[in-house]
Amino acid sequence: MDYGWAFARRISCSEEDKRQCLHLISDILVLAKKARSLGLLSLIEYIEECPTPFLKKGLQLIVDGEKPHAVREILEIAILAGGFRGRELLERCIILEGLMSVQVGLNPKSIKEMLLAFLGEESARTYEAEFRDSAGRDMDTFLKTLEQSQPPSPAPSRLNRLMGKLSDEEMALCLKEISTMELAKALRVMTANNQKRIFSALPKRSAAFLREALEQMGAVTPEELVEAQERIEAVLKDLSVPKPSSGPAN
Repeated sequence: MDYGWAFARRISCSEEDKRQCLHLISDILVLAKKARSLGLLSLIEYIEECPTPFLKKGLQLIVDGEKPHAVREILEIAILAGGFRGRELLERCIILEGLMSVQVGLNPKSIKEMLLAFLGEESARTYEAEFRDSAGRDMDTFLKTLEQSQPPSPAPSRLNRLMGKLSDEEMALCLKEISTMELAKALRVMTANNQKRIFSALPKRSAAFLREALEQMGAVTPEELVEAQERIEAVLKDLSVPKPSSGPAN
């Protein structure tokens, strides 16, 4: 697409129309995070329930294995042939660029910034105000996706049992001693209850860092998973060792 001044005039629409597009951007970002964690074929289940025909068409092309340049060409032709203007054109361009970014595995943060650029600064501020905490609102969905993204480990149960025995205070203390990357690797095979407890025990900023690490992390090998679990178990063991009493000397 040629995003020049002529395009800017054709895509012009009301602030209310732009506001309606914010939900579309949010949906595309959910797809981007899912594809990054589970792969492009994980988007198949969304196609059947997709309410937007143009988005559905693009997703089908992607999961069918079409090359990115072919997907772009097909979608651009569909846009140009339709002679769309205003919100109809804006939505289709957001879908086009969003899907192309998803297909090549672009970072969801970069996808968000690019798509919001179509709407202007005011709408971008509205998005940040209304959708900034969407990660919190869909935490259950995120954790479910996380659980599906890694095959069961041959030995995750011991760590799950150890984490499950910790009090909230002990959990918070333990998390201070574990690196974000090690925790991100091990979190993939923890129980849903332990996952929720960990996110709840972390400070808001640390929880955001952990989620970002999980979203950007590819598949974890069994060897990496075992190593991460062993390091966390070592931390738990160190924290559980009773400290020598400081009673009076004999």
